[in-house]
Amino acid sequence: MTDATRRDDGHTAVKETGFITAVIRAMENDRPDAYLADPHAALLSTPRSRALAEEALAAGGTVGSVIVRGRFGDIALGEATAQGIGQVVCLAAGGDTRAWRLPFPPGTRFFEIDLPGQLEAKDALLAPVADRLTCRRVTLGEDLRDGTWPRRLKEAGYDGTRPAVWIVEGLLPYLEPEHFTRLLTRIGQMSGPGSVLLADAPHAAYFQDPANAAFLAFMRARGSAFRLGLEDFGGLLDRCGWQAEAYTLRELAAGRCPWVPAPPERLCPPRDHHWVARARLA
Repeated sequence: MTDATRRDDGHTAVKETGFITAVIRAMENDRPDAYLADPHAALLSTPRSRALAEEALAAGGTVGSVIVRGRFGDIALGEATAQGIGQVVCLAAGGDTRAWRLPFPPGTRFFEIDLPGQLEAKDALLAPVADRLTCRRVTLGEDLRDGTWPRRLKEAGYDGTRPAVWIVEGLLPYLEPEHFTRLLTRIGQMSGPGSVLLADAPHAAYFQDPANAAFLAFMRARGSAFRLGLEDFGGLLDRCGWQAEAYTLRELAAGRCPWVPAPPERLCPPRDHHWVARARLA
């Protein structure tokens, strides 16, 4: 197998995972006690993505990190745009539907970046609600491991002298540590003062918990292995120049974050060792 073939296989696995998370959000939206509302996620719930989600859950995957980071990010993004930040950049946007379902101030620009083909597939599935976009959406097909995406983002209208909200959800587990550090550095270099970073990552304990062994093996087998686990996510962001607040799912369930409603215990099982973070650039 060539390097190009390996990379194509990795692209396919990550693309499929993007729509698995949409299936999970659709399942949550249908619950009478839903913690996250996403009425458009069902449009991304195709037979293929539903089958993949069933396989992942049967292998021991959990839904809490997907749902909790979604609600956490919704609230933080709403606060930031209400305070005047007019540009949002969603990296590895996958099945994210915020551009359609959140009420953004007029003129907000929402940039989505993902692997070539991913966003076109999403656009086709969300065509029935195309008229519900609440912002000026710009899409770019780029591999974030390559060096071209910052230039293309600027060419598409992104202004690095002004503050932005950066959304990096569901991406960091798949990165090698050097790619993660490089990505954080690039985001900081491209951000104006007052920018906000919303991100999540597995806690190092996720890999050490025997209850997660079967799921980690499942992800490795399908070419989308989890690689990155962090003992102190907030501390790492601080060292990269951000002023961060980071919480584990268990801390959120215990009410440690004053601006996010505590998620129910069903979304924060003891074995789902996961970080969510909001960070600001001074």
